[in-house]
Amino acid sequence: PARDGQNPTLHIEAGLADEIQIRIYDVSAQLVHEALLTGAPSVINDKYAYEYAWDVSGVGSGVYYYAVTAQKAGEPDLTAAGKCAVIK
Repeated sequence: PARDGQNPTLHIEAGLADEIQIRIYDVSAQLVHEALLTGAPSVINDKYAYEYAWDVSGVGSGVYYYAVTAQKAGEPDLTAAGKCAVIK
């Protein structure tokens, strides 16, 4: 969980992607945040990884769901989903 004053970081291992789309929803399936990552990934533990720190200052306590899509030209999209709790 992300506690008050801490922003959760999404760690995304998707190889070399052209872009990473992140969408975050509340429990009623309302979109509360979205981001687009482009550029080169970092190398973390010998794997290409993207990291995104979600600023939770504008959202209330609760459970949030995220959907991540990695896109690379000529390749099928990679998708993943997860959840995060915010406690304030």
